[in-house]
Order: sequence, then structure tokens, then C-alpha cells
Amino acid sequence: MSYFRYIDNGKGPTKLFIGGVHGNEGLTSLKFIKRIKDSDLSSGQFYFYNFDKTPYISTIKKEYYESELGLKILDLINYFQPDFYTELHCYNLKNYERLTSMERYRKTGIPPLIKLGNHVLVSSVSPLIRMTYFSTETVCKTLEFPCFEKLTPEIVEKYDFNKDLAVKTYEDLLKLILKSPSRDYFERQMLIDYADQVALAVEYARKVFGEDFPPY
Repeated sequence: MSYFRYIDNGKGPTKLFIGGVHGNEGLTSLKFIKRIKDSDLSSGQFYFYNFDKTPYISTIKKEYYESELGLKILDLINYFQPDFYTELHCYNLKNYERLTSMERYRKTGIPPLIKLGNHVLVSSVSPLIRMTYFSTETVCKTLEFPCFEKLTPEIVEKYDFNKDLAVKTYEDLLKLILKSPSRDYFERQMLIDYADQVALAVEYARKVFGEDFPPY
């Protein structure tokens, strides 16, 4: 399942996409990575990595970045120094409320994930790496889709999950990241398309990083 793709699309921002960050998430992220077309891209350099199954360690714990895969991801970040860095995660739909509740912040100091719509969630990347491995100008995003292999008929019915709508919601934001020629363009478009989510992201960034830190 391990997968790598490089696209040289001329002069422009460097964009690094990581799937299979922990556990068995790569089964879901790979489906989205393989659907990306050249017509979805801005100019620039594109690197897509999707990793095999690994032991699950949360990326909000220091232990993750001491693990074999965590260290490999840090090496990739240091090597490419991307202008856009995106992690493609998946989650168990049973945990939807827990992941989006402020109780997460009270327990861990990490803000909840933000509801994008149709059970798709979004956030910045782990605070453990946001301030130390990226500049404030880097666009850092985490996208979360319900893990495909856990979408049993019972779960789909219980949570009123619409796969087609969820895929469109997820891919709309992913394509904005892919298509954006600059941070300024991305910021302007986010304010147009996702104003409520941006307002929450600003609030959460202030809680974790301080008054002037960008929301992504």
C-alpha cells in the first residue's frame, strides 16, 4: 500500500501531502490521493506520500515524533520545507462528538477539530510541530474523513452518514489546497467558502499559539 507520487508542475509553491499518518489511515487517504488529477493542481512542486499501517500513536503526543514514521515525516518536512503541508487523516465516526467537543481542549490543551460539514473535520497540524518545523507563512492543514473500512451499514445509519456528500466536502477543500497558487489566495478563498470555520480556527489558534498566530 505504500505510495509515492511526485509532480513537477513548474515554478510555484512546494506542497507536501502525507497520508497513512498512523494506524490504518492509509487505506482511506490513498483513495483520495489517487483521485487527484493534474487539472486540480496549481503550478509548483507536489509530493504525495501514503504510508503502510503502523501502530497508532496520537500526533498530539511527543512519542509520535519519536517513532519511526514520525521521524520520517519530520525528515520530509525538513527536506522539502513545503509552503503547503497537508495531513490526510481518517477517524472512527463513533468518535465524532468527542473529537469536536471543547472537552478535548480541557483534557489535552488541544482544540477540537472543526466541522466542515457532512462529517468531514478540519484543523491545523499538531501544535508539537506547527511552531517548530514551519514558518507562520506555511499553510498547514489536517483533513479528517470517516475511515472507509469502519463505515458499516449500522454506523452509516446511526450517524446519518452520506458518503457522496462527505467525499465532495472533503475533496472541495483538498482541491482548494491543491489549486491555491499562494497563501494569500488560500486565505481569501477560505474566508469566502468557509467563513464560520475560519472564525473558529482563529479562536483556537489564539488559545494555543497566541494572539497573532495564523489559523492555518
